[in-house]
Amino acid sequence: MRLLSTERALLDRVLPGFDAKLTDWGTTAAEDPRTGAVEAFRAAGGGNLLIPTALGGVGLGCRDGVRLQRAVGSRAPSLAVASTMHHYKVAWLARCGDRQAAGTVLRRIASERHLVASCGAEGNIGKSVFTPGIEVVAAPGGLLVSGTKQPCSLTRSLGLMSLSAAGPAGSPYQGQLLMLMLPVTTGIARRPFWGNRVLRATETDALALDRAFVPEEMVIPLGDPSASPWRFTSNLLWFQLLITAAYLGIATGHVERLFTEERSTPGDRVAALAPLETAAAALDSLASELDASGVRGAAPDGDPGGDDALGRALLVRYTAQRAIAEATDRALELEGGMPFVSGGPGSELLLASRALAFHPPAEAAVRERLDRWLRGGGLTLV
Repeated sequence: MRLLSTERALLDRVLPGFDAKLTDWGTTAAEDPRTGAVEAFRAAGGGNLLIPTALGGVGLGCRDGVRLQRAVGSRAPSLAVASTMHHYKVAWLARCGDRQAAGTVLRRIASERHLVASCGAEGNIGKSVFTPGIEVVAAPGGLLVSGTKQPCSLTRSLGLMSLSAAGPAGSPYQGQLLMLMLPVTTGIARRPFWGNRVLRATETDALALDRAFVPEEMVIPLGDPSASPWRFTSNLLWFQLLITAAYLGIATGHVERLFTEERSTPGDRVAALAPLETAAAALDSLASELDASGVRGAAPDGDPGGDDALGRALLVRYTAQRAIAEATDRALELEGGMPFVSGGPGSELLLASRALAFHPPAEAAVRERLDRWLRGGGLTLV
């Protein structure tokens, strides 16, 4: 089938046999936590795909990352969402973190095949998406971290937990924004949190930290927050592109069933797919521009290009949310009532695809800021 052929060919090239494994499982099994899709992905080296080759990874860029996430999402929704939390952070660190510190961490991630649980803020309206409510204090040889992150994906498979924090008083990092990479040792406990049947294989629960130790070599300085807004822009930009691709993949996998099962009419099937392909093309274009923009992946301070890239990415993401809703509503209807009555996967895929709306920043929280940017102002989300 032509649909998703490019994306799945990429997945098969970088993780030979993995697409076939997902196909053999089927969506229902892949969404069962007992199947272990996330662990199979980690063991296959899936966490290394967006890490540069010089640091031991495969070296995929943003366009390939977008295509990869769409391919995975079409087969295993939870895996696509969960792996995005790892991919965007390692890809961003490779381009925007302190070169020496980030390189040390990324080499360890690649060599030990770690997955990184990316723990940012909760995305509440009016709150910064970069500063979670975590307490950090200085300690000999590193930092101690306390607090709770909920929800957090990959809580069963993570090798490292990442979070942003302000450098505490009495430490060499005072006044800087930091990226902390916490080894999963003492001081970190998982607590049940996820209560929804949908996307339950993302391994999303709560992580409680009680004076968890972060050694100096796992602290990545990001500089003065007020002097480096482009770093935050780039972080959020990578996330928007990859998470949107994951959910477009989920929706595309839902619509694909209409073609493989030859349901309804050709015109109905094409009409269901068209909004998704349009959004995917826009996403692919933005990702290609990010690849072409250079190693930093965002404009330096004073250059509006970083704001422009993020603003356009947000507009594409929110448009994709509406395209997903239109396509999956249509797909569920065209599948017919009997698959719904017999417990087919259509209704779960529809609900799973809608969760894009819950990732930060919510559209309602940034409408006024996007309006200001579109009228010529800046786009500040920090």
